Amino acid sequence: MALEDLPPPLVLEILNRLSDSADLARCRLVSRTLRSLSFQVSSVNVLCSRDRYLRSRAPGTRDLTLPFKSVVTNLVSLHSAALDSLSIGVERPSAAGAVWEEEDFDDSDDLHLTAVGFLSRWLPLVGRRLRSLSISDFWIQSCWRRSEALCLISDLFEGLKPMQKLTTLTLEFIRLDDEDLEKVNECFSSLEVLNLIGVRGPKEPKICFSKLRICCWTVSNFPYSLTIRAPNLVELQLKCVEPKVLHLCTPLLTNLSLIVKRPSGLIKVEKFLNLRSLSIESLNLRSLGEVLLSSKTVKKLELEAPRCTKADESSNTKTDESSNTISFIDLVNAFPNMDELHLGPGAWYELQKTCGLGDGDLGISCELGSLKKLTVRLPLLEFDTTLLFFILNHRSPCCEVVILIHAEAEYPTRKWIISKCTSNFPNIRWKWGMWKESFKDTYLDL
Repeated sequence: MALEDLPPPLVLEILNRLSDSADLARCRLVSRTLRSLSFQVSSVNVLCSRDRYLRSRAPGTRDLTLPFKSVVTNLVSLHSAALDSLSIGVERPSAAGAVWEEEDFDDSDDLHLTAVGFLSRWLPLVGRRLRSLSISDFWIQSCWRRSEALCLISDLFEGLKPMQKLTTLTLEFIRLDDEDLEKVNECFSSLEVLNLIGVRGPKEPKICFSKLRICCWTVSNFPYSLTIRAPNLVELQLKCVEPKVLHLCTPLLTNLSLIVKRPSGLIKVEKFLNLRSLSIESLNLRSLGEVLLSSKTVKKLELEAPRCTKADESSNTKTDESSNTISFIDLVNAFPNMDELHLGPGAWYELQKTCGLGDGDLGISCELGSLKKLTVRLPLLEFDTTLLFFILNHRSPCCEVVILIHAEAEYPTRKWIISKCTSNFPNIRWKWGMWKESFKDTYLDL
């Protein structure tokens, strides 16, 4: 059966799931049925590929390539009657496997997608019906321009009252000021999903939404303070560098991923009532761990400490190194009900420091009866079995143990680790594998 022979509602559902507007355009050429149904599509994703970008720059094809902004404007116009979800953006360099340009500055604006002139050409056509809006800007054109996008939206729609249906908003690689975020808080009253990726500019950003349930916030600059007030938030991914003040008022969180490289000031977290999954990455695990000590409901815990730069090392020498290190005993006492524990190589290295004085120091009572799965990514160097064996001696009999060895570790080292562990604990359900940064984990058949 051909696609056009399917029931129209099913065909329309298929067309709505296409990830690229170029695929939708190709479908229009297949038959009149598909062409007719394509204009009823309610979800459109328009992506400027690296190939299009290069063609728009090359002297031989520059004049033959329709500007990307014109493509967006035309598509929005074609679908304006049914459109309720729109995503526009520029393909990321990592997805193309190569960098876009050697320089990190571009004074043109053909891909500056939050420019006021560009938004005003199409946003009034669909603003009243949009439920989801995603704009991923081209960083080398947007990084040095302050975005007036939210001001424009507010002016166009008189306080955004006609856009109260908007429940999902994504902004990537743009500059915003504190007053711009205030407009987001005031105008998008129905927002449930907010993604702010690589947003620079705010000095004391605050996010306050009563209906927000999912938030992903990657802060690129060094703000003085960060505040999130969201009484119904259940999932939060927050990445920042060194905030002086961090305040989370999110009592219903169930999933929290917190990456704070150097927490150096006041961290205030109101008690979580039902936190189930917690992921922490920081150079100071103790600082963040102490803040979250009341999280007795955590079932899944992930810890990592990133690599220290020379600046980080010089900073650490000014303070007592032990003040930044959390012991495994502290960890178990803080999260007594966890049944799944994932430790990255940096976190494992830090935890090993607390048991380097001899086996007697680990003779403290430690209950791991609820632990069902332990995953450890071993650092490339300086691996010691003391901590691992201590954990295994206190584990639950049904605990699954996954050990991932660095892919660059020499074969004799890998063989020694596996032999040492399996011979001392033959009854454990071992799972062995290798890891490497930016690559998918691979597992070994033993």
